[in-house]
Amino acid sequence: MPFSAAQSAVCGISIDTLRFYETKALITPAHIDPESGYRYYSRENMLRLRTILGLKDAGLSLSEIRDYLDGGKHTEKKIAELTERRDLLSRAIENLQIRSTAPGDLTVREIELPERLCLCRTVKARDGAHALAVIGEFYDELIHAGVPISRAWPEFCEYPDNELLKGEFPVTNFTVTACLPVDKNNAQPEVVRYPAGRALVVNYKGSYYDLWKAYAALRRYIDENGYIPSGYPQEIYLEIEADGSVRLDETCNITRIIVPVKEMDKEKQNIGIKEA
Repeated sequence: MPFSAAQSAVCGISIDTLRFYETKALITPAHIDPESGYRYYSRENMLRLRTILGLKDAGLSLSEIRDYLDGGKHTEKKIAELTERRDLLSRAIENLQIRSTAPGDLTVREIELPERLCLCRTVKARDGAHALAVIGEFYDELIHAGVPISRAWPEFCEYPDNELLKGEFPVTNFTVTACLPVDKNNAQPEVVRYPAGRALVVNYKGSYYDLWKAYAALRRYIDENGYIPSGYPQEIYLEIEADGSVRLDETCNITRIIVPVKEMDKEKQNIGIKEA
């Protein structure tokens, strides 16, 4: 039995909402009284409208909703768009949480790293300032060359030796590899693939020269939980000055240290660190 527009409120749908979607030709009243002009709606109208509102809440435009309802109900493209948007939002929330790290917090967390395709440059740095300058030049080169940089993961530095996890923390004459993730759909042949997998992470707030404390926490966690490194340590620098520089001795610096790992009891070959 049809019901009036006012009765639609029982279904959580306002009269204005009914009128709006009716003007957009997305619903048609079950009956219009020829004398009074009153509109009456069916249960099917309400179910269709609730579907419309659900699609609207999911981010579909009116034209996309119409295509869905009248054109075969295909949503794959929109699902992909929403998934990408969700992932970007999740990373934004995570970055804010990282930036709220308290000084002295050495909590080790386990994460799943995504696959990353990177263009890389390895340098022998005299000190931290020299390393940052070379890395900045590399970044500039890629931008001028029109290389599409990925938004899915930030640039990072990889330290291709075992010393950082063995209690040593050289601040002069060290090797560092600048890694800039690029768009997977436009990746150059020379990209280095960093596979997806498990990793340990510490978000450290403090001077870069005290970063050895975070490495010590990672080493303890690895030893106590039956892990071995499966890749070299990686560092992401999150606090950058307005001119793009990093002040290494700034106590408000936030450095994210990532160490790819695997479980020791599953390792059947040599336990040395592998290259990416």
